[in-house]
Amino acid sequence: MADLAFMADMLQPGEMWNARYSGEPAVYGTLPNAFFADKLNGMATGRMLLPGDGEGRNAVHAATCGWSVRSFDAADVGVDKSLALAATRQVVVEAEVGDCRTWSPGESFDLIGLFYLHLLPSMRGDFHKRLKDWLKPGGTMLLEGFGPGQLDFNSGGPKRPDMLFTADMLQRDFIGLDVVQCETVKVVLDEGPYHQGPAEVTRLVARRPLA
Repeated sequence: MADLAFMADMLQPGEMWNARYSGEPAVYGTLPNAFFADKLNGMATGRMLLPGDGEGRNAVHAATCGWSVRSFDAADVGVDKSLALAATRQVVVEAEVGDCRTWSPGESFDLIGLFYLHLLPSMRGDFHKRLKDWLKPGGTMLLEGFGPGQLDFNSGGPKRPDMLFTADMLQRDFIGLDVVQCETVKVVLDEGPYHQGPAEVTRLVARRPLA
């Protein structure tokens, strides 16, 4: 029964995440993901997409660094909080409500960042394939999410092994991109009340070939 309830939540992600985002001032804090912030250092700015960006901490950080940022999330509460955070920081973020199963940008991007967007296996492969198509030639894909060892920790993430990221999985999903970095590492998270403490994460940096 618990798994059936989980499946129902995943098929109606807006309702699940609206409830979570309504319960805390900033579920994952207002500072950017550390891996994301580190990789942006020294990069030439351009057009960026952040799917599943929640309350906007990563989008707002990128905008303060000079990026033109578009984001979407299934939860309208998260989108509203993203726009409010951007206004507080006096930057512009194009945040909108969207479902990763159906959303389409109508443009391509210099960078796509995917952070802790864990989907059901039936959804993940198709979405990751579409992300590749949305990258400009020479564009960069950044991803961080929980690895399989996260089941041993209580610092966040789904409790279904098939929703966690392995390096091999990401290599398969993003085949055709030039992989710069793909690894699973132990970290200590400090990202709001829901990402706290020791964790295992899998990270990807990959680029779409110029030709």
